[in-house]
Amino acid sequence: MNVLYILSGYKGIYTYFDRWIEEGFLQSSIHLFSVSDLHADSIRSIRAFKPDFAFMMAGDRIPTEWLAWLRAERIPIYVWLTEDPFYFDVSVKIAPLADAVLTIDQNALDVYRQMGLQHVYYVPIPVNQRIFKKQAADASFHANLLLIGYPYPNRVELVKEAAKLPYTLRLIGKGWRKHLPKKIAKQQNVIITDEWIEPEQAAKFYNSADLVLNPHRSYRFVLNKNERGIQNISLNTRSLDIAACEAFQLTDLPAVPPFSSFVSYIGLTEFKEKTVYYMTHPHDRKQIAALNYQETVPAHTYDQLPAVLAAIRSKLS
Repeated sequence: MNVLYILSGYKGIYTYFDRWIEEGFLQSSIHLFSVSDLHADSIRSIRAFKPDFAFMMAGDRIPTEWLAWLRAERIPIYVWLTEDPFYFDVSVKIAPLADAVLTIDQNALDVYRQMGLQHVYYVPIPVNQRIFKKQAADASFHANLLLIGYPYPNRVELVKEAAKLPYTLRLIGKGWRKHLPKKIAKQQNVIITDEWIEPEQAAKFYNSADLVLNPHRSYRFVLNKNERGIQNISLNTRSLDIAACEAFQLTDLPAVPPFSSFVSYIGLTEFKEKTVYYMTHPHDRKQIAALNYQETVPAHTYDQLPAVLAAIRSKLS
């Protein structure tokens, strides 16, 4: 089987996603050919490769040129909508043009099916288990509580409460000093790294924290493009990264199948209660983290992605 992979063109973490997809295919007998731009040389190479289908990620913009060319060439299109449901207004324009739609959110999947799309599949963004894995804790990376990610408003509200607890709190991500009240940012128990960090660094921090906080982006965030107000219900890729490290996490989304062991909270009161409980029960943290790992690795890794795509193709045949 020959798969044409169209590189996402996004920066930041997506440059890693692109590379990890390519590395996942190296573990497979399925052939992958990656391209970024549509020009005379790439067209010749694609035609010589004779792909069985094209595979691409799409987020906050429509890959109009690629979609038009692939349809003209009669190359089946498998599109992975990796920003669902936050940019659903964009996704809903792309999905009808694809032969197979992969989405990272199960609520979005239901909406696509209500639209009459038949070949829609829930495929979470996998984890690279060669980077996100259990490692020895490093004292220089340690904190009782850790939150890595952009300071969305709901995360800022959570941090305001977490900072009141008798624990060290480490925040990593660009914008925390801007969005967090200065009084909290100056607290001795609050440690801020106001920059994006690479996955290898994130893995070290996960392995060295007692408890990782994982509140998800809100479907109501003002910069979303989600007019239908579709609520996200599926765990984000960070959930899988943390789980692969066998680190304990608290998240604000109840686990839905295929996941069941992840611990969630509803509201700030329950968040504080569960944080205190699990901080004082390390054995429980270890047991739950082990279950999270078992649900994540190897089922949701990049090494499994070629088989996932092959299974989708067999359903379309």
